[in-house]
Amino acid sequence: MKHLMYRIIIITLVCLFLIRNPLNTGEHAYGKDNVLEHARHAAPDPYLLARNTAENNSYISEDDIIITIDKPDKEAGIKTPEKVVTENRKEEKEEKKKSSHSRTLISEYLEKGKKFEARNELSDLYFAESDNAKRLEIKNKLDELNAELVFSRIPSPDAFLYEVTPGDTLNKIASKFDTNYELIMCINKKVRTNIRVGERLKILNGKVTVLVDKSDFTLTLLLNGYFIKQFPIGIGKSDKTPRGVFVVDNKLINPVWYSPDGIYQFGDPKNVLGTRWIGFEDQEGLYGYGIHGTTEPETIGKEMSNGCIRLRNEDVEELFNYVKAKTEVVIQE
Repeated sequence: MKHLMYRIIIITLVCLFLIRNPLNTGEHAYGKDNVLEHARHAAPDPYLLARNTAENNSYISEDDIIITIDKPDKEAGIKTPEKVVTENRKEEKEEKKKSSHSRTLISEYLEKGKKFEARNELSDLYFAESDNAKRLEIKNKLDELNAELVFSRIPSPDAFLYEVTPGDTLNKIASKFDTNYELIMCINKKVRTNIRVGERLKILNGKVTVLVDKSDFTLTLLLNGYFIKQFPIGIGKSDKTPRGVFVVDNKLINPVWYSPDGIYQFGDPKNVLGTRWIGFEDQEGLYGYGIHGTTEPETIGKEMSNGCIRLRNEDVEELFNYVKAKTEVVIQE
């Protein structure tokens, strides 16, 4: 009888111990054992979370059971919709702050008569701006500044003055400064190639490149990466105008059109090239592309060509003066 009593007492003590100190199964206090294995990878569900508010008591009462949502692991890199929205708003605020700072800086430059610095800042702002009305406002100001900085005989940081010496010709001067004589004539408002000793000519200082944007049907002339002139364009139908970086290979006045249907001389109603042709160097799979004028000015601003970029004749004639062999042309969406 005594042995039976001892056994009952021992069993009772063991049970009390197990109740007060449950075995650690390797799981945590989160309930749903069917999702514990995948909890790190799945979207968070509500869980039962046990907490013990008593300082020296391992017993968990019913009042200590609460429902909670497991928060995503920060290291997992998962963004909640709220976080994405917050980050987008922060980016928008940063863009507005940068835009506001740029406009303030531009105003300060203009007040101090620093038109060159203002033009460069405006150029950066133009390409960063997405609102069409604001872009037009910026473009109008850029045109106003470039009329003096680039397209006049007034000295500027964009250019230098060269004094003609005996034996000089426009071709020799253009070759000396890696430009083309048409551009020198255009900048200096010359209608003839005659020059005289001692005459001072304004020469643009830097690299001219062309940026074609298919998304808004524009061709922009850049000098050292800054906006100096823009023209409206027409592009290829059915996305035939390729994207990429091209290089000018040749320039033709009153070009002949070698079309898939035949050869058409300049002036032929079937010749759609207009008054100028600026051809690109061929690339693998891309042959015969270039920039030209048009006999159909109503197609400017539309996708109507076979893949080339077309401008109004008066615009392509002006562009013709600014580009030369090896001028870089970037075509983007």
